[in-house]
Amino acid sequence: MNMFGALMMTVTMTMTAVMLPRIYMSWIVAERYFLEGEIEQLMQLLIEQNNWVWRQFGCGAVAVAMIWMVRNSQHDLSIPASMEATLAVYATISLVFAILESLVAQRVSGFLALVPAPVKIADED
Repeated sequence: MNMFGALMMTVTMTMTAVMLPRIYMSWIVAERYFLEGEIEQLMQLLIEQNNWVWRQFGCGAVAVAMIWMVRNSQHDLSIPASMEATLAVYATISLVFAILESLVAQRVSGFLALVPAPVKIADED
């Protein structure tokens, strides 16, 4: 493995080590907000989760585009096979994180649908 492959693998593993606990924390926070009936916080969490879905999907798509560009370029852009494999691993992990973030966002959306809305009762005078 060359230096760039090792660097990209380090970035991939660091991203994994940071994102897995963050996704789990979002799941726990969503349940807590639901139990407390915090509609505004749930809406903010849903917006945040949707942004993370787009970020993760964008990073995965860029990595796939880089691999495609290197393979199909008219110019000689050949990179070592280890670097290509590392980019593929990064793209896969990033797209899996996009799916996990999407699942959390769906869960938050479900919680929003289940939170009872406050209702004012008119006085019967």
